[in-house]
Amino acid sequence: MNMLNANNKAWAILIIIIVFSLMTGCSKIFGNLKENQSKQNQDQRKSPPKTLTSLENTTESMYKDIQEVIDKRAEEQQQDEQKTDKQQEQQQQDQQQSDQQQNNASTEEKPQQDDQKDKQGSQNKGQEEKSDNKQDKPIDIDWNNMKKNVEKLQNSWSHYASVAIKDGASNEIIKEFENQLDLVTTKVMEMQEESLLSAVNDLYKFYPNFLDLYKHQAPPNLKTMKYHIRRIMIESEDNKWVQSNKSLESIKQAWETAKARMKKPDQDMNQKVQTAIDSFSRSVQQKNKHLIKLKGEILISILEEIK
Repeated sequence: MNMLNANNKAWAILIIIIVFSLMTGCSKIFGNLKENQSKQNQDQRKSPPKTLTSLENTTESMYKDIQEVIDKRAEEQQQDEQKTDKQQEQQQQDQQQSDQQQNNASTEEKPQQDDQKDKQGSQNKGQEEKSDNKQDKPIDIDWNNMKKNVEKLQNSWSHYASVAIKDGASNEIIKEFENQLDLVTTKVMEMQEESLLSAVNDLYKFYPNFLDLYKHQAPPNLKTMKYHIRRIMIESEDNKWVQSNKSLESIKQAWETAKARMKKPDQDMNQKVQTAIDSFSRSVQQKNKHLIKLKGEILISILEEIK
């Protein structure tokens, strides 16, 4: 009797092992099938509509135009500061020379010195007038061009919105994008420059969601990375660091997802991206806004190389 019980237990254990092995094997098979099916679905999808491509390109163009104006202003301000420092230094040197000449000069040379001072004063005044005349006009955003761009965005969106819903975009994404587009449009039409760059970047963040509905070569997650990189760059200029760690984490998560979705991963390129991410992250942790801007732009340019 005991022998029978032992045999029954042995058979039960053996059956459990066999069933477990079959379940594990099936899960792997179904997992592979699911992955292959996902790739097949991706291959079967249609290419992004031209209206969506136009929306993204116009938004990208607006961002770059605004950033270019900001960069030029910063460069001009730096040049003005350097010029002011040189002028102050020259004035100090002139004053020291003048004081020394006055101490060494005799009473007979005073009329000659007075003439030299008058001449020098006239020259300085003339130089200042020339400098004022040469001053460039304040660098400003080309609002006429910006208005044309938002009109183009609104027109493209009116054609694409219904297509996006048909192709699987959620009502929530549609509503959020439209609200952000209206915000950008209002800022441009009223020439509200404050936070305009951030508003345009916040519009850009929706494109990966739309592009995910279609066939693509490079994973749309790379554009999600671009959005978060730019967000950190924008906020660092105003010394806003509250969201920087969260944005860094979003960049890293988007990169892991992008790598997993690549059809033919380029290991050398992936390592190049990872190195750039690590370097950018260190600059963010150091709160060095100059390095953040430089390394952020480098990282974005590397991401754009992925096709």
